[in-house]
Amino acid sequence: MTDSSEKNPRLVDLGEAGEGVARDYRDGSPWRIRWDASGLRERVPVEDREAEDLWIAPGLLDLQVNGYGGIDFQRSCDAGQLRHAADALRRDGCARALLTLITRPWDDMLARIEALRKILRGDERLNETFPGWHIEGPFLSDQPGFHGAHNPRWMRDPSASDILRLKEVVGDDPLLITMAPERPGTLEAVRQAVASGFVVSFGHTNAGTEDLRAAVEAGGRAFTHLGNGCPQTLDRHDNIIWRVLDEERLVAGLIPDGRHVAPPFFRALHRALGSSRIYWTTDAMAAAGAPDGRYSLGELEAEVGADRVVRNFATGGFAGSALAPIEGIRCGARMLGRRWQDVWDFFSVQPARLMNLPGELEPDSSAGFCLLREG
Repeated sequence: MTDSSEKNPRLVDLGEAGEGVARDYRDGSPWRIRWDASGLRERVPVEDREAEDLWIAPGLLDLQVNGYGGIDFQRSCDAGQLRHAADALRRDGCARALLTLITRPWDDMLARIEALRKILRGDERLNETFPGWHIEGPFLSDQPGFHGAHNPRWMRDPSASDILRLKEVVGDDPLLITMAPERPGTLEAVRQAVASGFVVSFGHTNAGTEDLRAAVEAGGRAFTHLGNGCPQTLDRHDNIIWRVLDEERLVAGLIPDGRHVAPPFFRALHRALGSSRIYWTTDAMAAAGAPDGRYSLGELEAEVGADRVVRNFATGGFAGSALAPIEGIRCGARMLGRRWQDVWDFFSVQPARLMNLPGELEPDSSAGFCLLREG
């Protein structure tokens, strides 16, 4: 694979306010920009000779963040801890993230969302960083290999009433919910989720072709971290990965760390799916944006060493990732042999499009922006 991605992007500290000339990440056109603590305020075209060695791109949007900067969202968090995680995410290029909660008893999950939401919506900075939610469980497969780092003890079938209760808690917040189509009651739950304004994704599932197709017909739009949440060994003739690739209406999330999805498979998935059917995510847990060491992911204890792989103490398998969003851009570009500018949309515009959120680079947009230099 030819590597055309030698120039890695380095984030520039924005400070509280500033102005300068930066090149648009898509076409290199120069713009004079002005910003303050609230975001990009002005963008005006200028002559090429005024351009600096500076690039501008929309802020990254991560749809699956279980924790960050040493903070585990699966455990009780106060405003100070959430601000610390938000600052760490922004430092690493991520303007927005869906705060992700994984499998617990449903009543506990709803109570956790309600408590966290009071904090997030009462703080302007947190409200901007965490505009919505990713609810990954408990409506997933409890089968070995498919449940991954989730505790199968708490898995159960969904119902439309479960979704209505969730809607009461989150109100109009954007929400992505991951479910396993093979569970009884899922079709009714998917329909209610879509009617409630949620985006439905499938994952941690061994749904057969007919179950998957029916769930897509009911309104499902995406698949959560394709290539993960499944056993190491799969039937080469018929498995969940082939079924997802064959279902052209699904958008697939991929973790671009070179470990969750091996580079050859990562490249093959991009060729098979095409750019419009892919978004990138970190699936980050508390160790992301933090030093090596021992961290929690809810009930699990995990170890992160120099290789930055998160290993579950009990099974030795993966338990989320320690990937920083900007490093996901660098690693994904390397694996594809492409420039960072050419892959940026996978981690910004594409997830925003899935969630019906602003994603393009515009003044006063909630998408935010990043300034970068090549090095």
